[in-house]
Amino acid sequence: MMAAAAAPVLDEYQPVMEAVSKTIHRVGERAGDGQVMKSCLQTLIGSIFGATFEAASLAAKAGVSGHALYDVFSTSGASCGVANGALENIIDRRFEGTGSGIGTMHKDLTISLNMAEELGVPMFMASSAVQIFHQGKANYPDGDNWICTRVMEEVVAAELHR
Repeated sequence: MMAAAAAPVLDEYQPVMEAVSKTIHRVGERAGDGQVMKSCLQTLIGSIFGATFEAASLAAKAGVSGHALYDVFSTSGASCGVANGALENIIDRRFEGTGSGIGTMHKDLTISLNMAEELGVPMFMASSAVQIFHQGKANYPDGDNWICTRVMEEVVAAELHR
């Protein structure tokens, strides 16, 4: 959980926050600091997803096995829960019902990009990622985040399997 308020207020409500989440990040004292932090986090996560979808499509087109790709990614400097989880769902062809609906990431990336525009911050990676999510949501509105890989696989005419 991310929370922003004056320290005495956060101290007072610490037990309530602990009832909701075991990890509480105090991210600032101003109203809106929590939303800024969430936007930063979602920008990173969405960009990692986009890069994972692209790498999966490249591997599929080149004929590399999904299992080999996962083994390398998950044991290298590229290893992280976001990429590893996405790649597992992709190679196991689990595109719906995983609990990570495409609409949420699409919304979060859009919020992040709107904030960045208001602040005059260029967002090259997030801008690319949101385009992938736009198309994924248009083609597969009930899919989960990883369904964006199917959009890319359709373009390259190859699928990545375990």
